[in-house]
Amino acid sequence: MDKIFKSLNSINNFSRNIIYYGCLIVLAFCFIGVGLILYNNVVTQEVGIYEVGTAFIKNSTVIFAQVIIGALVIDLFNTMASK
Repeated sequence: MDKIFKSLNSINNFSRNIIYYGCLIVLAFCFIGVGLILYNNVVTQEVGIYEVGTAFIKNSTVIFAQVIIGALVIDLFNTMASK
C-alpha cells in the first residue's frame, strides 16, 4: 500500500488538476443522469428520458476512465521528459 500511495503522491500538479476537475465534471454528469431518471420515474414515465439518463451515466463512467488514463499518461511523458 505504501508503494501505491508514494506513486500517487508523485503525480505532478497538472495531472492532479486534470483528475480533480475531470472527476467534478463526471460527477455532475452522473447527477444529471440520475436527475433525469428520477424525473422520468416521478413525473413523465417516458422511455426517451430514461434512455437519455442512462446514457449520461454510462458515458460519464467511460469519460471518467479516459480522464484518469489521460492524466496518468501525461504524467508518464512528463516524468520521462524530465529525466
